[in-house]
Amino acid sequence: MTAAIKASLSNLDKALQSLEKSAVDMQDKQKSTRKPSGLDLFSAAPATASNDVDAKALASRLDGAIAKVERLLREGEAHG
Repeated sequence: MTAAIKASLSNLDKALQSLEKSAVDMQDKQKSTRKPSGLDLFSAAPATASNDVDAKALASRLDGAIAKVERLLREGEAHG
């Protein structure tokens, strides 16, 4: 495995750790700010459609990145 691939995998690992920490932090924040009761007469429903689109786009990008890493690892094994 080349040094560039090792460096890229290390960077990817750090980014994934950061993403996981951010997800946990956001989940904790949502739990702490959640209203104890349901919606009242003047409350608006939470906007989830835009969040779903962003989550789907992020998931798609992560899937693509994972596929590229897997391809690089297979190529590295074939040459190594």
